[in-house]
Amino acid sequence: MSAPSPAPRDLPVARRSGDPTLGLIRRVLLVCLGAGAVAIASVAVARWDDPLLRVVSPVLFVVVLAFGWVLLRRPRTTIPVARLVLSAFDGLWLGVLAARLGADHGGWDALFPTTFMGLALFVVIGFLVYPTRFAVLHAGVLVVATPAVGIVALAVGPDDGRRGAHGVDLLRYAMYLAVLAAMVWVLSRTKEHATRAFLVAEHASAEAASMREMAYRDALTGAANRRRLEEELAYQARVVGSGLDVALVYLDLDRFKLINDTLGHAVGDRVLVAVAHTLEQQVRSGDLVARLGGEEFVVVAPGMGLGDAREMAERLRGLLPGAVQRAADVHVTASLGVTSLRPGEDPSTAIERVDALMYRAKRSGRDRVAADDTAGSTTDVQPAPRSRGQDVGSSDRRRPATDHR
Repeated sequence: MSAPSPAPRDLPVARRSGDPTLGLIRRVLLVCLGAGAVAIASVAVARWDDPLLRVVSPVLFVVVLAFGWVLLRRPRTTIPVARLVLSAFDGLWLGVLAARLGADHGGWDALFPTTFMGLALFVVIGFLVYPTRFAVLHAGVLVVATPAVGIVALAVGPDDGRRGAHGVDLLRYAMYLAVLAAMVWVLSRTKEHATRAFLVAEHASAEAASMREMAYRDALTGAANRRRLEEELAYQARVVGSGLDVALVYLDLDRFKLINDTLGHAVGDRVLVAVAHTLEQQVRSGDLVARLGGEEFVVVAPGMGLGDAREMAERLRGLLPGAVQRAADVHVTASLGVTSLRPGEDPSTAIERVDALMYRAKRSGRDRVAADDTAGSTTDVQPAPRSRGQDVGSSDRRRPATDHR
């Protein structure tokens, strides 16, 4: 178990979702569709003798079910499909209004409650699926179109002696729609301010996460840096023991300075990147790969015993030359030290112990692994002073540090 660490930079930090109310919109639309399906079925059964309902109700029911499927199975298309369906319903309801008021008899009474309630509901839904400016325009169109369509239908339809009263009622209904639209507009503006504040906070959180990630990552290789390594070691030293082992593997490239001196620092950088990439690929997902600096890397492996850690180190030692050769066209080997973290051990002490083991491997001829076989076996091995990039140990040069092929 590793200590909590920043999210990788290549992940979509904070995963921006656009409008955080989209889930709520989907739920509201699903409730409306459920209620609408029940209402359509009920009205159709109760008034099946109405020719207009016999034609319209099945079509509406199919549209409602199809839209519900879209909301459940294709949530990313919620908004565009909702706008399309809403526009179709607007036209259909105004058409029903015109057909009812143009009928020979009973047209006005047939508008209650479905037609008038539907138009009011469409005004509200418009503020859910459109930006506020377009929602206001949509509401304005319904406020104007409803009395206009109704009055025209009354004018061309049969006169039942109540044209004037119905016209006044339509104007009053339009005023109610306008008041309703104004109230929802206020709520919509509040929602937009809340959404904007949410997105600002989300952006700030993403920026903070990115800055934290930069503080814990080595800029060249993308591996964890020394600061991150020391925090991980401090955390693991508190939890190690009671049957939980934490292995440390220290890797130092052999004669890396010759690569920089003969082939240039650009090639040396490619080698370091290739090493970090190889380590990341070969260790477990919960292990930490850190670059101490220069050509030195440390792997922290929670839950791994010393024997398994030595096997992993031998595997890394064997794989590294080929991986670097393919990536940077340079032959390079590494010396590795392996030990286990002790309960309550200071991070610097642990690094010094495993560093001493790495030096034991170098003094034994390089390109090999030295493991801490007993609890106190490294106390007599002290790392020799050296400058960055200097490699001490055996003078054996049987294996070249670079390959110019």
